[in-house]
Amino acid sequence: MTTTNLSKKSKIESVILEDHLRVTVLADRCAGCQECLIRCPTNAITMDSGNWTVLANSSTCVGCRQCVRTCPFSAITVDGPAIVSSRVHTSPNHPQKFIGNLDETRSGFTTWAEAKAEAERCLDCPDPTCVRGCPAHNDVPAFIAAIRNDDLQEAHRILQQTTFLPDVCSRVCDQALQCEGACTWSLAGGEGVAIGALERFVADNAPVPPVERVSDEGAGIKIAIVGSGPAGIGAAWELTRASASVTVFEKDDEPGGLLKWGIPDFTLPDEIANRPWEALCDSGVTLHCRSLVTADGISALLADFDAVLMAQGAGMPIHLPVDGGSLTRVWDATRFLKEAQSAVLNEKTLSYLTKEDNPGGVRIRTVLVVGAGNTAMDVARLARRLGARAICVDWMDQRFAPVRPDELDEAGMEGVDIRFSTTIDHLEELEDDLVKAHLNYTAQKSSTDLPVVVSKLATTEIVDLVVMAMGYRVDSSFATLLPNSPISRRLKPGLTDRRWQASGILAAGEPVFARHQPIGKLALGREIAMTQAGISVADRVWVAGDALVGPATVVEAMTHGRKAAQAIIRMRPSRIK
Repeated sequence: MTTTNLSKKSKIESVILEDHLRVTVLADRCAGCQECLIRCPTNAITMDSGNWTVLANSSTCVGCRQCVRTCPFSAITVDGPAIVSSRVHTSPNHPQKFIGNLDETRSGFTTWAEAKAEAERCLDCPDPTCVRGCPAHNDVPAFIAAIRNDDLQEAHRILQQTTFLPDVCSRVCDQALQCEGACTWSLAGGEGVAIGALERFVADNAPVPPVERVSDEGAGIKIAIVGSGPAGIGAAWELTRASASVTVFEKDDEPGGLLKWGIPDFTLPDEIANRPWEALCDSGVTLHCRSLVTADGISALLADFDAVLMAQGAGMPIHLPVDGGSLTRVWDATRFLKEAQSAVLNEKTLSYLTKEDNPGGVRIRTVLVVGAGNTAMDVARLARRLGARAICVDWMDQRFAPVRPDELDEAGMEGVDIRFSTTIDHLEELEDDLVKAHLNYTAQKSSTDLPVVVSKLATTEIVDLVVMAMGYRVDSSFATLLPNSPISRRLKPGLTDRRWQASGILAAGEPVFARHQPIGKLALGREIAMTQAGISVADRVWVAGDALVGPATVVEAMTHGRKAAQAIIRMRPSRIK
């Protein structure tokens, strides 16, 4: 280590590591708070007991910049590249002929060598920001360490403390905005550890453990859950583990909610989507499908159950308010996803997507998908599997669109025509059951600005079916029962939780790896909802998942369900006064 006196009031301490990595400590700024010392994953920071400032050790520093993010006085800088191996990427599994093919298109790690090579990239941080980025707070470093030790059962045991859906979440989570986006390597400007792929490796190579009763804290409590999606799954799992009696009411023919009707098999295979409810029913959960519970029906449930958890999800499709939006050939995403997947499975097509030109002749038709998020990509890719041409239009700039990059790449690879900065002006019904879509171009300056139309009637498309796939909202009929829902996850001005500030996750800004999204703010905002899920909204009534916050991720909804269930177990509500 070399020390240079810059002035009477300033001293700079520098270390050059392998001639390309420089760590600099500004001693006159260092207050000896040791935030960097206790969070350095390689023990590269020590204390100079003489002047109570920190020192950097050249032999163990890897340039992860955890110290830079955690220092409250900007006393440390690191120049040079991080010393870490390249991320082990998995390859897409696209079939050569995808029409009629619902085989899974994303592959995980297939060998121990791949998984362990990626697991070795994990620094096992003392205050792991990846755990803060994961809505479920999975102990990421611990389960990855189990993989390094060739112990899948231990990895499952660790995951089982916080999640019942490792096989599902590893496939459908947007990890770049959650655990991987909060990985210290990602926050340093590099590639985060492939946490999702490692979680999937565990789930794919060892069965997810069945539901186990771990306590009798919930014994004697009788709970009704409305909705069987991820929030309902998380709650049923947590309550059953505590020996509570659980009955679930689901309006659809099958349980699973979004996992069943909203995510096609090529992303989430049916056997994976079915696994949670098969396990829950085997553990004693009572499930009633085709049982619609309305807002007026909650009081009846309260008469028979000690508590009611509302986890009905956000199942009302958003419809673009344009002229022609009520035409018969304008569908919502829910209808299309259900009918299209059924058609592919039964080797049929939708009647709206074929036209009899002559006896035995069929003309391929076109589907216009409004939206370019993950749901829109699913719709478009299903349309392609039915042999139709698919066009996606979205008014947002691609830089700010809420779509996973792999979803976008896969759709493009399968021939979907994706047009950002484009919106519908109006729809016109034509002869021969066709629809003419009049499109405008838009512009968007930033992620916080709404797009604006910059041209009128820029182009048109003749299509056979229009699918509104812009997302979902909560059923407004529950508004009187849930007057403050959906709640906001935006942070309020003022002092931020000191533990989150000190972790460094909030200092990372909007990393490229996470598509320029504020990873720290998103993660801390989710904590607001987690807390709210544990608070009853009325006497013996809790709410979780989409019903609480509006459209949410699978893992967030599952965690809401768990938090609500934990509160019910602690409070032990009773219908008997």
